[in-house]
Amino acid sequence: MIDIENVSKIYPNGSEGIKDVTIHIEEGEFVFVIGSSGSGKSTLIKMIMKELNPTEGKIVINGIDTTNLERNKIPYLRRQLGIVFQDFRLLPKKTVYENIAFAMRVIEAHSRHIRRNVPTVLSLVGLQNKADAYPNQLSGGEQQRTALARAIVNNPPILIADEPTGNLDPDTAWDIMCLLEEINRRGTTVVVATHARDIVDLMRKRVVTLNKGRVIRDVENGGYFDEI
Repeated sequence: MIDIENVSKIYPNGSEGIKDVTIHIEEGEFVFVIGSSGSGKSTLIKMIMKELNPTEGKIVINGIDTTNLERNKIPYLRRQLGIVFQDFRLLPKKTVYENIAFAMRVIEAHSRHIRRNVPTVLSLVGLQNKADAYPNQLSGGEQQRTALARAIVNNPPILIADEPTGNLDPDTAWDIMCLLEEINRRGTTVVVATHARDIVDLMRKRVVTLNKGRVIRDVENGGYFDEI
C-alpha cells in the first residue's frame, strides 16, 4: 500500500530531513508516526503526499511509483489520498456542505454522486445538522470534522493526517481519533503524524518513531512512552 525504500531527503542548504528510511505499510493498517520537532515527520508526510521529492530511494503509493512521477500525473496520485491538516484549511466562504462537495467537484464527480455522498459523510462525522454553517460558525472540533469529511468523501484508499488534533482540546482530540479509527475499521489505511502522547498510548496501534531523520523504532501495539 505504502512502500518507502531507503529514502533520504537532503535540502538545498545541506540539512537532512530523513536518512535511509524504509517503511512498509500494508492495506488496512493504522500507523502513528511520532518523534520530536525536527525528527523528520513532516518531511516524510510531505514526500508521501508528493509535496517533496526524495533525494535518494523510492516511494510507491498504492502501486504507483511516485519517485519520478511526472508533474501532470500528481493530481491523479493524490486522488488515492485523503489528507487532513492541523489547521483545517477549509474554504471560508463556503458552507460545510460546499467545502465537502468541492472535493468531489475537483475530480468532476457527477452531481448525483455529490448529493448522495456528502450527506453520508456528514452523518459519519456527526455534522448532519451543520451542513449550512460556515467555517467561522464552527468550533475547532467541528472544523476538523469537516476537514475529515472532505478528506474521505471520495473514498480514498489511504488517509494521511498531519497533527490532526494539534489545535484541539483533549476531549475533542479523542473524538477525532475515534473517527479516524472508525474510518480505518471500514477499510481505509490510516497514517497519523502526531505529538499526542496520551492518544498514542491509549490506542495501541503500530508506532513508527523517528529521531534525527532515522527510524529508531517500529512496533505493533506500541505507545509513545519509550520514544528516544
